[in-house]
Amino acid sequence: MKVPWARPYFDSAEVDSVNKTLTTGWLSQGENVKALEARICELTGSTFAVAVNSGTAALDVALKLLNIKPGDKVLVPAFTYIASVNCILYQGAKPVFVDIDPCTFNLSVDSAQRRVTSSCKAVIVIDYAGQSAAWNELRSFADEFGLSLVEDAAPAMGGKYNRKSLGTMGDIGITSFHIAKNFTSVEGGMLFLHDKELDSRARIIRSQGESPEVKYRHVELGHNYRMTDLHAAVGLAQFSRYHAVLEDRTRAADYYSEHLTNINGITVPLVLPGNTHGWFLYPILINKRNQIREHLTEMGVETNVSWPYPAYEQPYLKQYFSEPCPVTEQVCSEVLCLPLYYGITQEEQDYVISSIERSIGEVDK
Repeated sequence: MKVPWARPYFDSAEVDSVNKTLTTGWLSQGENVKALEARICELTGSTFAVAVNSGTAALDVALKLLNIKPGDKVLVPAFTYIASVNCILYQGAKPVFVDIDPCTFNLSVDSAQRRVTSSCKAVIVIDYAGQSAAWNELRSFADEFGLSLVEDAAPAMGGKYNRKSLGTMGDIGITSFHIAKNFTSVEGGMLFLHDKELDSRARIIRSQGESPEVKYRHVELGHNYRMTDLHAAVGLAQFSRYHAVLEDRTRAADYYSEHLTNINGITVPLVLPGNTHGWFLYPILINKRNQIREHLTEMGVETNVSWPYPAYEQPYLKQYFSEPCPVTEQVCSEVLCLPLYYGITQEEQDYVISSIERSIGEVDK
């Protein structure tokens, strides 16, 4: 059996939405993008939503809106996708790497308190795999040190913290609609904003800094970060099954947890009480991860390692290393993300589980 780690879901809804858009004669940013932004506000309760062409673009715009400047420092988990660090460098600012909580794999407030300095202007927090960070503690921490709070909910669309949608917990939040995510526009991202002036400025930045009142008058340095109506057409169709996707991924995650919990050498993901997990990834910790993964590949089970290195071990980021993040280093050596997607069958999951058991047996011989 072949089981991929991710499988985007498309049916006639996407085909019809794209075909309808093609017949309009307008494929760049237009009415579909506006409709997607409105739909996101409705689903998440965000005051404003601004569509861009990637989650990375959304992070870049977020830090520009917060006026992060060269020489500023920004706290960021060492356990993260590279975009969360790159957006800091785009501003000429410097990342300060923070360790993670050993249970949730999200930014550790204790570690952040030890590493914050007067030069720090913001903190970027990732809702890893769809698991909510500790937002009440983070808000108190940010307020105490006068930091802007940026929520990187790229992997967390559909997750909630105390019934509030992830992406809306920070001063500014973002998400991603990359092809592997729970909901996709093939490529795309969204900013979640609470302030009207920031909303207006975000729309200027994404459109080459152009004034919304005067065509070809550019009021600040911007980018071409616009989402196309063709991509938004895919996204709009995806969200027609929003709740079904979340329910199915939760069912699959629960099934994994039920059947993997008692296998020696495996730690299954924690779901904090009162929260709703977005379940973009199903990450386990497993001893001898690399050997196990090799066996699983031979058996046709595709896995993902998000992520195999602390960010400060990336060649071009080593200059920003200050002190190790031991929890991050351990998780990076053991984390393994199992196949999880809308429509995964119990037969496929049973095969994944039995393959893991067989692989452990082979490695432990």
